[in-house]
Amino acid sequence: MNWLKSNWKRVAKWSGLGAGCVGIALVAFVGARWIESGSEYEGDLLSLAPTDVSLVMTVDDVGNRKAELERFLDDMIQQPDLPQLERSSLWQDSIGESLGGSLETFRAEKYEQGLKEARSNADELGLELFKDVLSDKLVICTDSGPEDDGMVILTRLARNGRFKWQFLDLASGFFPKGPTKPKLDYSHGILSVTPPAHPGEPAPRTTLIALLDDVLVISNNSRLMNGVIANHAKGGGGIGGDELYKRTVELVDPTLRERHATGIWLNLDRMRDRLPPEENDQGELVSPVDAYNTLPTSVVSIYPDIFGPVNRIVQQDLDTRPFGAAYYGIDITEPSAVTFDQYLLVNEDRASSQQYEYLRKTWAQPAAAQTQLKLLPPDTLLQVSYRQPIDILFNEVFDQSARQSLVGDFLVAMSSPAVKEKLRDPAEELVFAAVPREYAPDSSIPLSGTDLPLPGFMIAFRTPGASTTVARALLEEYLQAQRGRSSKPGEAPKPGVVSVIEIAVEGKSVYGFSDPREEDNFIRRLNRSIRSALVGDWLILTNSQRLLEYSLRADAGQVPGLADAPGSTWRGLSQTGNATIYLNFDTFADYASSPELSKVLRDNKFNPTLIEGRDPRDIREDIVRELGLDPSDTANLSNPQVETRYKQRKIAWQQKCEIEGASYQAKLQGDMNGLRYFQDLALTTKFADDHLHARGILRTGR
Repeated sequence: MNWLKSNWKRVAKWSGLGAGCVGIALVAFVGARWIESGSEYEGDLLSLAPTDVSLVMTVDDVGNRKAELERFLDDMIQQPDLPQLERSSLWQDSIGESLGGSLETFRAEKYEQGLKEARSNADELGLELFKDVLSDKLVICTDSGPEDDGMVILTRLARNGRFKWQFLDLASGFFPKGPTKPKLDYSHGILSVTPPAHPGEPAPRTTLIALLDDVLVISNNSRLMNGVIANHAKGGGGIGGDELYKRTVELVDPTLRERHATGIWLNLDRMRDRLPPEENDQGELVSPVDAYNTLPTSVVSIYPDIFGPVNRIVQQDLDTRPFGAAYYGIDITEPSAVTFDQYLLVNEDRASSQQYEYLRKTWAQPAAAQTQLKLLPPDTLLQVSYRQPIDILFNEVFDQSARQSLVGDFLVAMSSPAVKEKLRDPAEELVFAAVPREYAPDSSIPLSGTDLPLPGFMIAFRTPGASTTVARALLEEYLQAQRGRSSKPGEAPKPGVVSVIEIAVEGKSVYGFSDPREEDNFIRRLNRSIRSALVGDWLILTNSQRLLEYSLRADAGQVPGLADAPGSTWRGLSQTGNATIYLNFDTFADYASSPELSKVLRDNKFNPTLIEGRDPRDIREDIVRELGLDPSDTANLSNPQVETRYKQRKIAWQQKCEIEGASYQAKLQGDMNGLRYFQDLALTTKFADDHLHARGILRTGR
């Protein structure tokens, strides 16, 4: 102590010097880390994203897009028909499951709560969520697969956040531990976060977090995380430089891309390789990527003569297998509307095969003005058009079954010499449109429980420069095709009582059928309602004279057509294209929810006279086997025990039809009413040799 008193100045001198050195060292340490935190990655985030992914989603200017999304959600929630949609199985079995039942619940509990927790976590780190982290671009990549699936997220982190990250190695010694705490581990620049395990639940998945210069990387898959790190080490070369990705996004119109709240790129070929095939309604194993280009078997069997060939067109012309990649852009800047763009990139090797020659010929057709939209009334419930030469449709798309159908008969007629001689050029486009049943009261009301309740419909062929008498030739050749179908091979078609007559409609000559038969049946009513005429470039066939009258007046400019009616969706879309779709949800729901149609659909799915939809002999043979008897002995099929069990199964099946049929019918009604939440959908597609571009608008509300 005495020594300290006498030497305090010396101690102070050296202590101060030591403290100064420590201070300098500390400042140097902190300063070095501050300087290091200023490092920024000069490339685009897509240059870091791995290439071995199935999906890439990009969001530019996250802050502004967040405001767009919230306005969009609020607008959807405020629509008065939302509860009706949320009660339907269409919602409950799909979107509703992932959103938590209702859109309002999702907005309040999942979206808002998620943001609240994210902001809270950011606040604890001294960060502002939409300033220091999500202030610019966001890239999300996923890779679906039966085993090695995963996700990686890339965004930028502001400097103050990066500075704090520099001390994570020191802070790792103070990470909380315990069975109820997440397990945190920091090693080699990667923070691993594993949530606590809970009994009876799958093992929690570890999240990996890394900071590469100013790029924050979050992933639940080590392969994807290592891919980002490798791209960073070599200075880029990620998905942004991938040839397939570049070829797809270069198709996108830059002005459209700027309006997209998000852009989604899909590697369709990778998804086909990694996702296991699923069984469709026909019992075929199909990749989930390509499983949507067919009608349900229950729909086709309602009226095979019509829906069979329609299904064939859907299967062949909407075949997605020739495409290798896709881009989807979604624009939600307009209230009560979603505008979307789809670009499908052709896989040139696959598309050049003989199997898809008919598609190459179809895609070679130039876009045309969709003038048929001006001939349809504003309350049209459905319209589909497709630019494909009729010869290709009949010879290369249709199979033999489709050619021998009711729809095929009209194509046979269109391909006949008698019709072709009245055409200047081959027919090059097919249109189908439907209007409310009030347009065709005589032909649309079914007379029996098995009759399909038809809407008013129009089938039209684009035939520029055709003779006005081509309409008569079409009907006459159609009658010949019908009679030929009922004749034996080698026999000449038998003459019939139905004939073609000329009728004056709106001062124009149109043609129809005279059917003098006295019995009142569905076919006779349909025959008597058929009208055919050339209106502008379109050879029209319809079961509604009222619809034809409207088309003639619209062609003369006396009434507005679907395309130029006030408030028409088509005002926001191109008037030229290779294919179009229009659906008015209200009028479509009115038709689809009619008691007559829902009964036909119910009886088709739950036929009380056909046990399990199978042949009665097959059921009896099953029972014979169950009893240990020989099914090849036909006497066993009428065995009293077999007969008793057969009656028991028939009663059980009829009870099932009664209970489940009623439930199914109620489900159909609920689904159709749910669709009334939406206003209409309009879509137009343009073909090119290497891609297809579809642009559409889906409107909600009234």
